[in-house]
Amino acid sequence: MGLSRSEQMARIRGTNTSPEVTLRRALWARGLRYRLHARTPAGRPDVVFSASRVAVFIDGCFWHGCPLHYARPRSREEFWSAKLVENVERDARQAVTLESAGWQVVRLWEHEIITELESAVELVERAVQGGGSPWAAQRRVRQVTEVGTGLERREIVVLSAPSDVIEVIEGPRITAKARVVKKVAVPGTTGNPE
Repeated sequence: MGLSRSEQMARIRGTNTSPEVTLRRALWARGLRYRLHARTPAGRPDVVFSASRVAVFIDGCFWHGCPLHYARPRSREEFWSAKLVENVERDARQAVTLESAGWQVVRLWEHEIITELESAVELVERAVQGGGSPWAAQRRVRQVTEVGTGLERREIVVLSAPSDVIEVIEGPRITAKARVVKKVAVPGTTGNPE
C-alpha cells in the first residue's frame, strides 16, 4: 500500500536539500565561507555571510511559486492556493526586513542551482563583495486556477509587490520540474564533446 499524503509530505526535507548542498559545495570551493541557518533579523536563511551581511535563500520551485516549474496540486486546491500566497508574501516580508536592517538578500530558485550553478555562485559572490542582488524583481506565481480541462490561469507578481498582479498567463497545465542532465562518458572517447 502506498504512503498517505501526510506521510509523503513528512518526507520532504526542509534543510540540506540537494540544491542547497550543491550550492554550498560550490561556494566553499570558490573560497566563500558561510554559516548555515544562522539567525538574522528576519529568520534563518539557508546560507548566511555574517561579516558581509548577505542572506541567501534557496527557494523550492513548488513551495515558492516558480513561474517556470510551479505545478498546481490536484487535491486540496484551496489549501495549497492559500499556502502559496502566504509563502510569497512571507518571502517579500523577509527580504524587506533584511534590507531595512542593512542586509543584502539573494534569492535563488532550486532550478537555477540545478541548471545554472556557475551563475548562481557568481551572483552570491557579487553580493558578498558588495554588489547588489536583484531579488525585488524576481517573478513569482501567486495564484493558479483551472480554467478548463488541462488549462490553467497563472497570476504572476514580482517579489517586491506580492499583492500586485503584473501578468496573467493562460495555457496548458505545467507539470515539468527542473532536472539535472547527467553527461555519460562514451567508452573510447576523451569525454570532450568537441
